[in-house]
Amino acid sequence: MKNPLAIIYLVDGARPDVMRELLDSGDQPNIRKEIVETGTFRTASSCFPSTTGPAYLPFLTGCFPGTINIPGIRWLDKAEFHARRWGKNRFRSYMSFEATWFNDDLAKDHPTLHEIFQRPFNIFSMITRGLPKGHNLGASVKLPLYFRAHLTHRWEPVDQASHQHLMRAIDRNPDFIFAVFPGVDANSHLHHPRHEKTLAAYRYVDFSIGEVVRKLKRTGRWEETLLIVTSDHGLTATHNHLDLALFLQARGLKTLYYPIIWKLHPQASVMISGNAAGHVYLHNGKNGAPLLGDEVKTALGAAWGELLAREEVDFVAWRGGREVYEIASARGQASIIRRPQGFSYDPHSGDPFGLGKIEAPLDRQQALAATFDSDYPDALVQIEQVFSCSRSGDLVVVSKNGYDLRRAYEWPEHHGSHGSLHREHIHVPLIYNQTGWDPRPARTADLFNTILKWSGKSTLENTDGRTLC
Repeated sequence: MKNPLAIIYLVDGARPDVMRELLDSGDQPNIRKEIVETGTFRTASSCFPSTTGPAYLPFLTGCFPGTINIPGIRWLDKAEFHARRWGKNRFRSYMSFEATWFNDDLAKDHPTLHEIFQRPFNIFSMITRGLPKGHNLGASVKLPLYFRAHLTHRWEPVDQASHQHLMRAIDRNPDFIFAVFPGVDANSHLHHPRHEKTLAAYRYVDFSIGEVVRKLKRTGRWEETLLIVTSDHGLTATHNHLDLALFLQARGLKTLYYPIIWKLHPQASVMISGNAAGHVYLHNGKNGAPLLGDEVKTALGAAWGELLAREEVDFVAWRGGREVYEIASARGQASIIRRPQGFSYDPHSGDPFGLGKIEAPLDRQQALAATFDSDYPDALVQIEQVFSCSRSGDLVVVSKNGYDLRRAYEWPEHHGSHGSLHREHIHVPLIYNQTGWDPRPARTADLFNTILKWSGKSTLENTDGRTLC
């Protein structure tokens, strides 16, 4: 190929089952005709937490959030916090102006696709490191567009702007475009993952793809284009909220949480991602080191048993020791053990993930295959990667579908949530205009090196994904 072009349509919040239903009903004719009929529709596994921002990292760096040291849309650096350093790196929320620090927070030893390609373009993603000047399209209008959409509950203008910038980018001889369409996610939060406004956002993406493909054909670039339609996470409808921070506060633990972050000497901090997953940091140690094993239960005191008994809580996870991760829920407790040979899973009192005992160690690809069709796809690897991060909490709490973990200061109220390890949150559509790729269970992290290889570039070794082509 003389002039290859790779385009990622990041349909934020898109569910593979909803996309399949729309395809079958004829509501996505362009995706069907231009991609599916001559290409591939499959499902891939995202990452944990399955939330906007951190779940963009597998596409653009080939790495999980823990590998990049960004464990959630909100996080706290416990070591920095306990050192009483008053700089900007103590805690973070990318839901505010602090999103501008996302690129600075990325681990420096993992390049982005923007840094590798010669003519990359970005549309409405916060990950922009490596973009040439003038290639972050929509940067000047993103803040007012998103703010207006948040106030009016109308996200159609944002998706329309993304499409317009994408069409203009094609005129500038790009070799890589990462374009975010946020309407599906926003309307799922506002209404329901299958609400008519949400479905209309899916249909607009189909319209956009039709226009883009027609333009690429007119300009003679379609035959040299890899077009991928995918997502960072799914969503489920939410009918009840447990505010995790206020839960701990009500049980006597002085708790720091966004936006109430300037508290002196908190006993705990809570950082929520996607509203269905939350890091809990316990500040009873003096040096900021992570708590291990029963230290977590001791620090939580009576709140521990009550938390596990809550109907909203699906499971909790924490570091049991070196390379051991404990999982507990109302269904029982199990351990994930990371050995040099791979992962094993020991359900020693019940089976919270429903996987049965896995004794023979599984490598990362085997672990994905063994869990891909379960309720918790890639659970063994995803739990390990998130706790490998120095900014992760002492405890991770995950809510059941139908519930989430944040209520206070959440306006408008969320009626759809994501962030968990459940397959309805972590399974995403993977649609591309190619055939013959490896049919093994795929991760979104696999797309980084796949795009590089397809484009004729060298792949990188220090990633969490493997090539599919």
